[in-house]
Amino acid sequence: MVYHRGMKRAIFALLLLISLLPPSPVAAGWRDYRKWEYINPQDLEIRIIPEELEVIAGQIATFTISIRNKTDKPVHLSFDTGQRFDLAVWHNEWQIYRWSQGKRWAEAPHSIPIRPGVPETYQIAWQTVDRLSCPLPQDIYKVVGIVMTKPRALMTNTARIRLVPPKLVPGQVVKVRLMQAFELDLPLFLDQKPVEWHIDYDYNDNRVDLIGERRTVRTVTYVFEAKRAGHVMMHLYARPLYQNLGRGVERRSYRIEVVSGGE
Repeated sequence: MVYHRGMKRAIFALLLLISLLPPSPVAAGWRDYRKWEYINPQDLEIRIIPEELEVIAGQIATFTISIRNKTDKPVHLSFDTGQRFDLAVWHNEWQIYRWSQGKRWAEAPHSIPIRPGVPETYQIAWQTVDRLSCPLPQDIYKVVGIVMTKPRALMTNTARIRLVPPKLVPGQVVKVRLMQAFELDLPLFLDQKPVEWHIDYDYNDNRVDLIGERRTVRTVTYVFEAKRAGHVMMHLYARPLYQNLGRGVERRSYRIEVVSGGE
């Protein structure tokens, strides 16, 4: 009996102590906790939207980062430097690109208001090449935008884009990496007459190889793969279908530079 009375007194004292403590940060909510330091993430919608879901490898991918205020009062974002936004790209769980790398910003502490109904937006471009200026491998890449608020940055959602094979353009030098695929689109009609394309090479020596093709009613897409380092001059001749194969209607020439990863 004495034991039970002692336990009751101890429990009563503990409950009294808990009732006298100030509310916890979670119970009080982020809005009432360290207002000078933190922004309530629930007040903002931060998103990144790619301009295109598919980008030809080697070309520029553009993204828009937007911050929308979901409350009825201005939300102030503070920054330590002139940098407000950043961009990070992942491929196979490795970060391969950071927009801010190599850039410098002045120490310029400032803040900006995000007003209800007036989103803050910023565009960031990423050229999809490696350090050798060669198109990156065709695959899916994950992209995250970053708002560089202090004392901690705020992250956007994760966007995904697909890099597709580069297209050959007559007169342009195209750089490709070893074992990388690239494509060439050609019409099946010239001057409204059906044609068939024939391929010839200068200095190929098995540097590039035709590995497949896709056809529609009006076009053919040839798919090549880079096999050996070096340059290749490739000529394509359009000849009338079902006619003299020696008579060419049009010639298109391309220069392909195959670069090894170790160069």
